[in-house]
Amino acid sequence: MLDTAILIRVPTCTAAPVRAPNVHSRCLNSVRTNDDGFEELCHLVAEKDPDTALCGKDVTGYPWNPPWPRCEGCLAVARGQCN
Repeated sequence: MLDTAILIRVPTCTAAPVRAPNVHSRCLNSVRTNDDGFEELCHLVAEKDPDTALCGKDVTGYPWNPPWPRCEGCLAVARGQCN
C-alpha cells in the first residue's frame, strides 16, 4: 500500500505589520483655509443679519458668493433639518 501524504505549506516568516496611513489626523473632512485666512466654505446668510451665517459663524468680511462647497450646517438650517 502506498501512503499518500498531504503537504501543507507553513509560512516561514510573519506578514508585515498593518500600519496606519501617514496622514495627519485632522486632515479628514477638515476645511481648508485660504491665504486671506478665510475658511473655504460658502456660508449662507439671512438678509436681516448678513454678517452671521445660518450656522452661527461670524462671516464679517467674507467674500460674497465664493466658489467653495456649501457649509453643511447652513444648508441644514435653510432646509429646516435641525433638531
